Amino acid sequence: MKQGKNCCQAVIIAASEVYNIPLQTDIMAAASMFGGGMGSGCSCGALTGMIMASGVFEQYGSHPLGDKLPGELHDEFKNQFGATCCRVIKSRRGSLANIGNRACIELTSKAADLLIHEWEGILDAGGTATINNHTNVK
Repeated sequence: MKQGKNCCQAVIIAASEVYNIPLQTDIMAAASMFGGGMGSGCSCGALTGMIMASGVFEQYGSHPLGDKLPGELHDEFKNQFGATCCRVIKSRRGSLANIGNRACIELTSKAADLLIHEWEGILDAGGTATINNHTNVK
């Protein structure tokens, strides 16, 4: 987020860097529409970033939860932050925390940590990622 990306993009970038997974520009373009609770204050962009990144990661290794993973990520996010709605999360913070998106930066970082933890042991952090028989080595 400090580089001008929104919360959804920031989660995707952080997690993909940990696992050395290249991101196509169209993924980042799609993610640009999920910031600020999809522009309406609804689903937090950090949560949607977690789910989008998981969809990308599935190309590199199958998560044991399969199609149940989005629900699990949703529940983990809600347990950690008390809500999944951007507007609700922001309303629960003090006004100082909302200045300059400081609290959003912190939340996004924690969401990326949750995502990385969820994929730990499935994807090799800092190692080699293979997709469609193409190997990407750090």
